[in-house]
Amino acid sequence: MSSAESSANPQAQEQKPFTLEVDVNVVSVTAVVFDKAGHFIRGLGPGDIQLLEDGVRQDVSYFREASSQGGERIPLSVVLVLDNSGSMGPNMRFLQEAVLNFVYKLEEVDQALVVSFNESVKGSADFTGDTDRLERFVEGMQAWGNTSLFDAVQYSLGRIKDQPGRKALVVFTDGDDTSSSTPEREVIDYARSVEATVYSIGFKGQPGLFGGGSRGFMKKIAEETGGAFFFPDKVGDLIRIFQSISEELKNHYLLSYTPKRDPDGSWRAISLKVTSRADAQVRVRKGYFAVKRRRPPARPAPPKP
Repeated sequence: MSSAESSANPQAQEQKPFTLEVDVNVVSVTAVVFDKAGHFIRGLGPGDIQLLEDGVRQDVSYFREASSQGGERIPLSVVLVLDNSGSMGPNMRFLQEAVLNFVYKLEEVDQALVVSFNESVKGSADFTGDTDRLERFVEGMQAWGNTSLFDAVQYSLGRIKDQPGRKALVVFTDGDDTSSSTPEREVIDYARSVEATVYSIGFKGQPGLFGGGSRGFMKKIAEETGGAFFFPDKVGDLIRIFQSISEELKNHYLLSYTPKRDPDGSWRAISLKVTSRADAQVRVRKGYFAVKRRRPPARPAPPKP
């Protein structure tokens, strides 16, 4: 429609969307709570926990157990970030089997994206719940080239940051980064700003491939985001590890609060204590950057037929 037509049509002017930017300073926290045996602790309520920001107690405005029955399930968006560099040749089939096992356990509301990396980074087209599409991508992976681990994680964080529901990355590699253009520190900082939990698996495959560099990175990014890291010695452990990650992604608590301090761009540390159980252990992201965010303008309703 031309500008002249728009001016001459009062109905078109009425349909112009009203936009209003509203400050949104609510902080969301995903918490995994387990006992000393590693079993998820169910049935907690807001009265069982104490949430602190920079050591100051916060008022929890929303609290929900994701695994509880009767409510609408919180959707999961997950990126599987998979090393298919040349060193993976002997173990590619084991990785593919473990990943497909994970994919088949996704529920109807869940969506996944697969990112493979060697000296380049390649992602499946879009987030999808279509297991056949995901299977074809995973089955098509071939081992060759170097290892751009940092580039792959940075790319994957960018793909997931605007997804709804719970967000997670599962990162697998068998060696140190050898070809990324993105610095490690930049990836860690980006991960701290994206509300996604990172689970990292560093397989000690061929001797000498996994030195201190990427191992430290994998451990750090998991700890910063409230995830977990694994360093299996045997390729046969991969199925068990992927299964344990799958279970954890379905068993967690989702909390939110409005900070008592206004956003000022600073880093804020988050901690969560379970006051009702002495044996409870908690994993949450370590904190966030308190940047003032704005809600995107509401989309106009479609015109009535």
